Amino acid sequence: MSRTFYIIEGSGLAYSLAKKLLLLGNRVFYVSDKKSNLEILDGLKINFSSLELIHQDPTDICWIENLDLDRKVEAMIIISEDDALNFVVSWLLKQFFKEIKVIALVNSPEDEIMFQSIEVETIVPIRWMEKLIESSLIYEDVTDFFNPYVDKLSILEISIESKDKANCKKLKDVNLPQNSIIGVLIRKNGEILVPHGETVILSGDKLIVLSLKDKVDEVVNALK
Repeated sequence: MSRTFYIIEGSGLAYSLAKKLLLLGNRVFYVSDKKSNLEILDGLKINFSSLELIHQDPTDICWIENLDLDRKVEAMIIISEDDALNFVVSWLLKQFFKEIKVIALVNSPEDEIMFQSIEVETIVPIRWMEKLIESSLIYEDVTDFFNPYVDKLSILEISIESKDKANCKKLKDVNLPQNSIIGVLIRKNGEILVPHGETVILSGDKLIVLSLKDKVDEVVNALK
């Protein structure tokens, strides 16, 4: 099932994220005021016709107000290296499109509270690094086990909606491909479960799925 994402600003990170989303069959609009950023992503257009590059100042109120978002937009993702820019764009989007998910990169952890105050989902790289280092120190045996397989494994977070194939199904009735497993299920209310065969998957659930990388598309097709 193809979904639509907007990626706003960012360079190398935007390229990697756009490529991943496009490989999963999604449509991506990339918006930047910088021609150099657009040139970085331009190479993806050779292989992905569902990528559209937009040379535009993302803080332009008129442009935001007139965005055609009638199509299903999964998320607006703002990932510049400037927290002030990310906050302004997030705030403007929330003024005009309250129901659309807005995700913002927060480069300085102390700025996160500003984004949370306007109900924007945040990505804080330093916090991720702290958790990775902590895991490396505390669970050294576990990380040693996974390191040889890291190039073959994918860990997916998949949100279930009412129209998806897996909605209202028991886990045992979901036709997942071999070498994939739903390891964790997170309910809308924050409850975390390790699911078993009789667990019913509901709209609003987030599923953490472990899969071989060459099975990712099959996993998505089985659930979405």
